[in-house]
Amino acid sequence: MGKKSTERNARLEQLRREQKRKARQRALLIYGTTGVVVIALLVGIVIYSIADSNAKSKTHKVGYVAGGSSAAVAAGCTGTVNDASQGSSHVSTTVNYKVSPPSSGSHNPDPLPDGISFYNPASGIPTERAVHNLEHGFVVGWYDTSLPAAQVEKLRSLAKDAGPRFIGVPWTRGAFPDGKHFVLTGWDRTQRCTTVSADVIKQFVDKHANPSLDGATWDSPTAPESGAAGGTLDVSADGPLTAAAAGSAASGDAATSGAGTTTTAPTTPAP
Repeated sequence: MGKKSTERNARLEQLRREQKRKARQRALLIYGTTGVVVIALLVGIVIYSIADSNAKSKTHKVGYVAGGSSAAVAAGCTGTVNDASQGSSHVSTTVNYKVSPPSSGSHNPDPLPDGISFYNPASGIPTERAVHNLEHGFVVGWYDTSLPAAQVEKLRSLAKDAGPRFIGVPWTRGAFPDGKHFVLTGWDRTQRCTTVSADVIKQFVDKHANPSLDGATWDSPTAPESGAAGGTLDVSADGPLTAAAAGSAASGDAATSGAGTTTTAPTTPAP
């Protein structure tokens, strides 16, 4: 083999080695960049999952306040507060609730019945029965004795269309604090308002009521019970209402404790 041929072969070998080196560099660049992107994506997913979990955990903590909507602001409402649990025992006595109105706590074993969306100021509804409804996924719209009559009538009208999981109930144990005369409660959640608002009621019910009458789809992080309230109104002489008052509460007329013959409707024990 001549000298020129040897030099040519040497140059070709050098070119092949250079091409292989460049190919390796390109491969490292491509796969290295892809690997960095994949790792970055995985890290991002982990960080997002942790942040999302922390955010969800935060929204369930006691004291967390969910900001009010524009409708809530217009109605003089606070944000919705996660309240500390006040218990869930069944009792047959009057409960001295620490917070007015309560969003949880000891309550009567017999909840208020389905089908009555509003109770009049003089209906004599025991607070303890309404609290049991809260545990079953109802929203109670409490109104105190200082809510103007026109607002009470507005609530009566709105309650009819607020869905089967909403009840308007009078609070007769004094006025609510800070001029908030209408208060929405779900189990361990409270939103206090100055005036009654259809939009605010709908928003609160949509978010905090049990959407299912049998309780099957409701997932409260705090309520011990999730079944539907199944009691019927007790209108016996020694019960919470007389027959006249029960009829008035259901019909929307001013409830009274008028005399007359009383009847007893059977009650269904709470689950």
